[in-house]
Amino acid sequence: MIVETFFANNHVKCLSNCLLSASPRKMISQAMTLHATSTTHHAIPSAATLIAYNEESKHHIVTLPPFFPSEDQNYDAYPSPLHKVHVMPLLTDAETDNLLQLARTHATENKSWEQQDSSRHVSYPTVDFAVDECIELSYYLGASGIGFEERIFGALSLAYDVDAEDMSFLDLFCASYEAKECIDASNESGEDRNTMDHLDFHRDGSLLSFTVLLSPLDEFEGGGTIFDALGDIVPDNHETNSILQPSGVIQPPRAGYAVLHSGKLLHGGHMVTKGQRIVLVGFVDVHERNMKSGALGLAAKEWGRNDVRVFWNKRRHSLLEQQQRRNGGTREQPEWKLMSGKYLSKDTEERRLQTNKGRSYIDSNITMPANIVRNIEKRAGNALIRKRRLATEDKLLREYLLPRNERREKTDKEGQFVEVMDGLMFE
Repeated sequence: MIVETFFANNHVKCLSNCLLSASPRKMISQAMTLHATSTTHHAIPSAATLIAYNEESKHHIVTLPPFFPSEDQNYDAYPSPLHKVHVMPLLTDAETDNLLQLARTHATENKSWEQQDSSRHVSYPTVDFAVDECIELSYYLGASGIGFEERIFGALSLAYDVDAEDMSFLDLFCASYEAKECIDASNESGEDRNTMDHLDFHRDGSLLSFTVLLSPLDEFEGGGTIFDALGDIVPDNHETNSILQPSGVIQPPRAGYAVLHSGKLLHGGHMVTKGQRIVLVGFVDVHERNMKSGALGLAAKEWGRNDVRVFWNKRRHSLLEQQQRRNGGTREQPEWKLMSGKYLSKDTEERRLQTNKGRSYIDSNITMPANIVRNIEKRAGNALIRKRRLATEDKLLREYLLPRNERREKTDKEGQFVEVMDGLMFE
């Protein structure tokens, strides 16, 4: 099947001949070759995204649009493997049903889906349980069962050009998203449940992540994985775009499908509006030899600056509301009082005698100049913050995963503990 995507701004026509086999390994391999050879990087407009789809294999590849300035030297690195989100069948119907029943049984017996758990995911508490807490589920997923690790690592390896031997699970868990109406009904009947119907935007601690849908589509409404980078894409009515919903939500077409993506993409769990949605989620760590040193730290520093800008803008709005309630009026900017006066010179007789020396001072009534407040607001505007955040994310995706010829070789002793005197040293 051939999928044609037209970019109206410059009349670029990308033909994606996705003649993929039913084999996941061959399917992903051919799809990756397709993207590497058929995409004209400089011609892609900033609002475009490419969706490649094969009707026979039911495999979708969504390429995120670029946000990094085209004049930058790293622009040719687009799209990297990390720019791609893969949606593909991973489990058979029987395997999916078995996993769902095992997960439900364990969660019911241990009340794992009754409360949000902040002990495992501190910043973003989720309603879940770790797979290794359930012996039956661990065995079923293991080598003696369906061989899930080999299967998912193989798919990730081909999708993102990382050796499966360099991967390990940072976390593997079963999560539940439940519509608010279900929670309210349970609490009215006397149960004390604090579950979740969505998960806010966040980034994972892993380079690679995946979500496997276990619940049949007729058991819930809404849900899916929402990506900030896809938020501006308006999906059309073409059947191959059915996985991409408004606001950047990707919804698998049926249970047993996996959504593979980089954990460094800003993403979240879209709201479930009816029923319960159960998923198997994995964070996959990748050996550091595959990644550019320092790239993540620089990105995190810029994201941190954005967080500070957002904080100050929220503080500005809060202060303005307080002053309006207290003093009335319709001020557009708050009156900021400088709280560091004790560290600065005061308006004293001594200071006045030294005025001709140009000494600065502060008095009790001084306020922050309006132009400074306006600059704070401008820098902390939601649109500008999002633009900077996505540009930083795009830059990281281009740089973070090293080309194969730049990855250092693994040594025989790597990852082994060797005894040194009376302690242990990691080599």
